[in-house]
Amino acid sequence: MRYGGSKVKFLLMHKNVQICTLNIVNGKIYDFSFFNDTKAYIPIGGVLSKERFKEWWNDRAIPQTRHGSDSALRRLGYDSTQSMLVNNLALSLTDCYWIKPIDSLVTWEQVSLFQNNFVDLFGELTFDTRRTLDIRKKTLFHCATSQGELQKKWCISNDGRRFMVKGNWGSTFQQSYNEVFACELHKMQGFNYFTQYFLTQVDVDNGDIGVGCYSFNFCDESVEFVSAWEILQSVPRSSSDSIYNTLVSIFISRCGFSSDYVYAFLDYQIMSDYVMTNRDRHFNNFGLLRNADTLQWIGFAPVYDTGNSMFYKNKLVNKKGVFGIETCSFDKKEVNLLKHVRNRFALNLQALPSSDYVRSFYLQDKTMDKEHIESIVQMYELKVELLRLFQSGVDVWKKPFQVEFLKRL
Repeated sequence: MRYGGSKVKFLLMHKNVQICTLNIVNGKIYDFSFFNDTKAYIPIGGVLSKERFKEWWNDRAIPQTRHGSDSALRRLGYDSTQSMLVNNLALSLTDCYWIKPIDSLVTWEQVSLFQNNFVDLFGELTFDTRRTLDIRKKTLFHCATSQGELQKKWCISNDGRRFMVKGNWGSTFQQSYNEVFACELHKMQGFNYFTQYFLTQVDVDNGDIGVGCYSFNFCDESVEFVSAWEILQSVPRSSSDSIYNTLVSIFISRCGFSSDYVYAFLDYQIMSDYVMTNRDRHFNNFGLLRNADTLQWIGFAPVYDTGNSMFYKNKLVNKKGVFGIETCSFDKKEVNLLKHVRNRFALNLQALPSSDYVRSFYLQDKTMDKEHIESIVQMYELKVELLRLFQSGVDVWKKPFQVEFLKRL
């Protein structure tokens, strides 16, 4: 039965716990009513107000801006990703929330994507058909809550582990190589808390072999992910409040983590993103893990999703634009993120990949122009030099320094 296009009453569930009743029309919440004794189970992003609860629901759907989504929706017979979300019971592979028709006897054990076989049909159809990796054909349930606009799909390995395959934008495979490069950088740093990405062969046009990447899920039946964005929605905040300070305060005072732990993680993440020019560390690209049974916080999720880095969209890079690089994070300008770093030595510059390593690594992608690779190497060297100055005490975000630095280029 399809539910996405009609008005149906559901129960919002966390595993087998009933949280509230939902009236859903055309994939959107019309009204809802929480049960009195399940406050602890309300999604973190929806605890503050009715409006934010509805936003949490809307954000749960796959973005309709994902490449190929319109075509996939037509082929699957849906009007929107919201209606698809409802029809697939809002199941996810990052948490244990789901919905069930109010008159249904179905249980979590019967629908859980962690326990039951599935195929991500939407992922199959939005994944570039020239670069698709067909893992499984049979399904009991679909997966309709994978965030992000890049082509991706959830799969199941032969030993039952859940993993995500990701494709690439444009004519190269650079984003997949970027994910693996980030892993190598973390290893060289002795930083072990990251999501391991692996390159994989995928079929492309004319029977050729292309390159994608995949990573195993860091969530399971007992561990779920709560994004920084959802956590940010749990407190009132004015437009003048610092997002960085607000999140740090929540991590420490509400989640119970030590300030040393919080600052050490964020310092490393900011500095490693900076040297790789990762422009996509938005608030759904990092967050916390919690115990899905006790609801107790565990810690930060391992660093993941660094594909939009190393100037993957730029054929030629202008060194003099190094201070104007924009990013989706705590600040619109990448260089300004360094203002938040407390320990300027959170990144060991002596243990970074060498320029020769960077060059040889990206030369593996035969679709990348060599001139572009040289531009990447030069910008990487420039970023390392700026971090050296930063570690020597220079506030590299200040205009007088930037003017003098650019004169020397």
